[in-house]
Amino acid sequence: MPLAHIHVPEVLPADKIRRLADAVHDGLVSTCNVPFNDRFQLIFQLDGERMIIDRHFPDVSRTPEASIVQILFLRGRTVEQKKALFQHIAAGAVEAGFSGDDIMVCLVENAALDWSLGRGQCFADRLGEE
Repeated sequence: MPLAHIHVPEVLPADKIRRLADAVHDGLVSTCNVPFNDRFQLIFQLDGERMIIDRHFPDVSRTPEASIVQILFLRGRTVEQKKALFQHIAAGAVEAGFSGDDIMVCLVENAALDWSLGRGQCFADRLGEE
């Protein structure tokens, strides 16, 4: 049940943004056992004044198309799954026309107790967790 925040510069065309969003979702499905229909993404298009991104840290060369993907999801993925997810998203972004250095991914994990998917009900209750 991931929630992806995809921050992109406003100069990107809609089809390129969609292809990046597709790469993020496909990566989650392919590497982290996320169901195909479990797609929740928020896309933020920001002007250059609202994206302050170092162009070269650490040893990369970002273009004005540099974008940041933050994925919030339940803890429990392995190190191998996380690394595979990074690779999958990067490969999909390159296929979409991004530079390999332009996609930064940040994972944030929490527990089912931290989610309500609707009706004010705690997701942990649905799973029988405390």
